[in-house]
Amino acid sequence: MPVPGLQGQLSQDLGKGALVVEICGSLHGDESRDEFLKALREKFLAGEAVAFIADIVNESQLEQVLIESLDLEEAADSPHECFYRVRLCEYTEPPEPPGLAADFGAELDAELDLAAELGLDLLDLPSLPDLPGLPITLPKLGDALAPLQPAAESLRATLAGAARVLDPLNDLLG
Repeated sequence: MPVPGLQGQLSQDLGKGALVVEICGSLHGDESRDEFLKALREKFLAGEAVAFIADIVNESQLEQVLIESLDLEEAADSPHECFYRVRLCEYTEPPEPPGLAADFGAELDAELDLAAELGLDLLDLPSLPDLPGLPITLPKLGDALAPLQPAAESLRATLAGAARVLDPLNDLLG
């Protein structure tokens, strides 16, 4: 990929891509076509990996494939002949999903581990200022809405007058 301000390009090796094999052929006769298509459609619709055994890819170590696409073609001039194209893609087993981390919190020291085991019972917040050696002073909590009182009163007075705005219209319409 090009990088602004860099001569050349940046490349990243993401490993090899999946091997793709495409097989084309034809079938003659209704019975052979129907049997072939029934077996292939079952595997295609299942969407599961199937074993692949062939001499054409002997050195590739291709063992399992997914049927990526299946194309069929019949012509009116030869009704007993069916052409097919099957595209197979190498299947790689996905990695195991990560489990729940057994070592979750392992980096915590022993005191925090103990606190986590005991839960919130250790957090006795009202007695924290009374603990010797801890210079903790908690501010006094007053009425949290007190600063909003003047604005609330002003809003109430303004909205009370809003109802009188429509009085002339009520008098006119009766």
